[in-house]
Amino acid sequence: MSNDVKSVTEKQVGDMYLAAAFLAYGASLQRVDRGDVKRQKFVFGQATLPSIIISDDDVQVKTFCQATLEDLETFFISKRLWLPPSYPDAVRGIKSAIHS
Repeated sequence: MSNDVKSVTEKQVGDMYLAAAFLAYGASLQRVDRGDVKRQKFVFGQATLPSIIISDDDVQVKTFCQATLEDLETFFISKRLWLPPSYPDAVRGIKSAIHS
């Protein structure tokens, strides 16, 4: 496959905090695209996650079952995603990948 053709089974993420959320919820990091050193991309395999935790009002939480990476991204951007306890470790791991 050419580097110019994006695989439909992959999701590229440039935001390190979103990439850390993907990792914290168990998404599979396939590789780090370092083609542009200042704009590294984290490439995840498309998968359905078992479940994610979301909230509509910051008080009541609910489980969103069989979420996709797109679902996780939407809830993350809209500030409705609750991050699991593994999130700080995932952020450290992403920062390490950026600086290696």
